[in-house]
Amino acid sequence: MTGSRQGYVREEEFAALIRTRRLRPFGASHLDRTLRRLGAFFAQAALREQIARRPGVLQRVDPRARLLAVLAFLVSVSVARSIPTLLLHSALPVAALGLSRVRPREFLRAGFGVAMAFAVLMAAPATLNLFVDGTVVVPLVTLDRGWRFGPLAIPQVIGVTSEGLLSAATFLLRVLISVSAVLWMTLCTAWMDLLRALRAIGIPPLVVQVVGMTVRYLFAFQRMIEETYLGKRSRAVCRAPAGHERAWVASRLGHTWEQSLGLMVEVGEAMTARGFTGEIRSPRAGRFGAREWALLILTALTCGVAYLF
Repeated sequence: MTGSRQGYVREEEFAALIRTRRLRPFGASHLDRTLRRLGAFFAQAALREQIARRPGVLQRVDPRARLLAVLAFLVSVSVARSIPTLLLHSALPVAALGLSRVRPREFLRAGFGVAMAFAVLMAAPATLNLFVDGTVVVPLVTLDRGWRFGPLAIPQVIGVTSEGLLSAATFLLRVLISVSAVLWMTLCTAWMDLLRALRAIGIPPLVVQVVGMTVRYLFAFQRMIEETYLGKRSRAVCRAPAGHERAWVASRLGHTWEQSLGLMVEVGEAMTARGFTGEIRSPRAGRFGAREWALLILTALTCGVAYLF
């Protein structure tokens, strides 16, 4: 009984100390959820390398041919003006995803769902006669009379126009088809193979090196931030006041900046000591074979035929 009584007294003293110092127990804070989502995002990005190793038909094609095909496809989509032409262009990404064995769930999680939602929000205002004049097919608001505020004219009947729907549909198709092609390329190509393909088509070595090192730094800093926050959580019983938390975050930002500068210098010196001159050395790429030329010719023919409609 004496030990239980002493334990109860200590708990009461600790509770009184918490109330005096206005401490709060740890919970699922916004920072916890943000770090968890960032960790899940980077983990999924690392696991996407497995898609590039699947025995799909297009995974066997040289990355340089895939990159050239995607670039030519993006140029063709950007100059397309009619909806039938864009719909025929959309057949290529759909076929490529199927031949590469990319599951719809993986494709949506890779960023297509976010891109689709953002494109819809961007295109929605264009359907109104506030921005695009035309024939109103779906009236939404009827005013007593029209108004004008400088260059902005508000008609008496505000609604969705047929011209606005056509403009928004064209914009949506162009964006979603382009995003699909780029996502297919990034999902079905290993990161180092993509960097080598960029260098092979004439991208300066400095740009390729900066892009490659940036991705590596992002992974390293995300892991360092998680470890720092986990160390803080494991040594704290309750949350400190908001002012102390902001001061801690500011100090960690400065410390991370110092670490990043030090890491940059160390990595640069290590690479220079090993003979790095700015050019990524990779095995000499061979010539295009039948698969590579077939992909390029099929892409060109599909884009050309699409403009006949």
